Amino acid sequence: MATTDIHICNLALSRCKEKNITSMSENTKSAEVCSMWYNITRKSVLTNINASFSLKRAVLAEVADYEPVFGHKKAYILPKDCLQVIHLGNPLENNLYQIEGEYLYPAEPIDKVEIKYIADIEDVTKFDADFIELFALTLASKICEPLTHDTELASYLKRLADEKYIETSTKYGRDNKITVVKSSRFREAKYNSEIEHYNYRIK
Repeated sequence: MATTDIHICNLALSRCKEKNITSMSENTKSAEVCSMWYNITRKSVLTNINASFSLKRAVLAEVADYEPVFGHKKAYILPKDCLQVIHLGNPLENNLYQIEGEYLYPAEPIDKVEIKYIADIEDVTKFDADFIELFALTLASKICEPLTHDTELASYLKRLADEKYIETSTKYGRDNKITVVKSSRFREAKYNSEIEHYNYRIK
């Protein structure tokens, strides 16, 4: 299992048939290109894959003395590590909202603004094996052409990354499945049987 950013860079470099690096600050082309693409790729993959280890929940604080120019009457501050809001409140309810900059604006008044979100995880030791492989493949597809000028290899790595994305997103989809438990006749009347197993997908 990868334990450092350099390990992930070297996994990507091996896919490009390039030599390992020991630091992203070393004076080599490989280190320079890895440094350029590492964090951009990490954030992009995290935002799009909905990895279980990156999911967090938070109750948002209202912005004090908020004075809107127009529109929403209240604004709430998003967590500093928020990459993507998955849902507001109960995921089985269609709670609408807008995000502008670092603020979330509920479409309707709400007593407690609770969100589930994808966090910007930098600690490599928290990444699972599937994410590491996907991240390394995606990074390899970004750095291959600048390093090797081999467009055919770069295209091949992009296809591998796309295939791994489908496989990994399916796995995380199973991990994050929401199950409605029918415990009473009232609940059975309230929830249609077709949402007995409801998969919530990030918008």
